[in-house]
Amino acid sequence: MDGLMVNDTGPAGETRMENDTGLGGETRSANDTGLGNRLRAGNGKNQGTREKFLQRKYLKEATVIVNVENVIEVRAEDIIKAVSKQCGHGQILALRPRQGKEYELTMEKEETCDKLTDGLIIKGVNCEVKYLQNRDYVVSFMHLPVYLDDNEILGKLEVWGVNPISKIKRRCYPGTDIEDGRRFLKVRFPKEVASLPYSTKLETAEGPQYFRVMHSHQVKTCRLCMSPGQLLKDCPDFKCYKCEERGHFASDCKAVRCPGCQ
Repeated sequence: MDGLMVNDTGPAGETRMENDTGLGGETRSANDTGLGNRLRAGNGKNQGTREKFLQRKYLKEATVIVNVENVIEVRAEDIIKAVSKQCGHGQILALRPRQGKEYELTMEKEETCDKLTDGLIIKGVNCEVKYLQNRDYVVSFMHLPVYLDDNEILGKLEVWGVNPISKIKRRCYPGTDIEDGRRFLKVRFPKEVASLPYSTKLETAEGPQYFRVMHSHQVKTCRLCMSPGQLLKDCPDFKCYKCEERGHFASDCKAVRCPGCQ
């Protein structure tokens, strides 16, 4: 029949209205309340996901390199599954393949990467994981007395807050077993430590002396507060013990003191 209009209210509360003007000129109007609600709910969920995605922060400090060269036929899904098992679900922001058998993994939080520093278990194989910004350095202590105990060095590292990850070694002159006074070891810097000071004071048989400390990417660092970008004489916590002024050492102090006060 031409001009037929149907108003059908279904059991789910759906209201459907059709206006059929006949063959060849059909006009159909539909108002599906249930479907509309579902579509609006889906759009709201997608909007929330989109906003969360746009608020992501990608940090170099929260990025590590996963080496999978010892794993046969590894896929990205295998790495994601292994990371989720070891660090918890929802921690991964990105995973991209690199040259060779390496993947670059970016986590949501920097501290989550610390759970991977001992390796990532993929298909029963412990794969090497290292930070994109390397925190492992070889630190050398120059011209030390050979009788100086290694524990003196370890004590300094503990004060500085860096962790030794190898044994202390002693360097010898080439082709001999005669030591040249240099000792070195591999350490891991925490994120709070950018560099070690250029020198440090150690006790010797002749009293305290300063010895050179070296590592790659080293910058000037205060021996007192460990702040990068300044030396001890510029530290706000440092004062000359003779005049109690800042900016110089006691050996360079030019203050004149009366003989009775000295």
